[in-house]
Amino acid sequence: MSQNIGVDILHLPRIVSLLSRRSISRFSRKILTPTELAEFQTLPSSSAAANLNLSVLANPQTRFLATRWAAKEAAYKASGDIIPTTPAKWMGWKNFEIVRGSRGEPLLTLRDDKGFKMGTGKVSISHDGEYVIAMVMVPQSFTK
Repeated sequence: MSQNIGVDILHLPRIVSLLSRRSISRFSRKILTPTELAEFQTLPSSSAAANLNLSVLANPQTRFLATRWAAKEAAYKASGDIIPTTPAKWMGWKNFEIVRGSRGEPLLTLRDDKGFKMGTGKVSISHDGEYVIAMVMVPQSFTK
């Protein structure tokens, strides 16, 4: 079966800069699905991370948002020619959901505008220092 591939790399200071101009709560609600948001809200907040002496780049919430951003960007690139989009109807952040599997591995689900599962893909996410990278493979025909 043929696969489409998408890759994204993100410099963490970009997310830090975005979060300095918006509230982390508003930004997280914009890009995360309800399931992702529930996981995000279990992580230590910015103030809790500061109390633990974590740098802003090591903040668990910042890193979570960065990994999801990169994975969703990669998923968008991988599925661009599979899911038709128009200016009136385009894929958004919440069409892609990344959750943890039973072993902690990231799992990708593609959802339609109503939140129904359209299919799944493979995702790999890695981070080191100031960088996050994600690679996504989406089959040419979805399996539900």
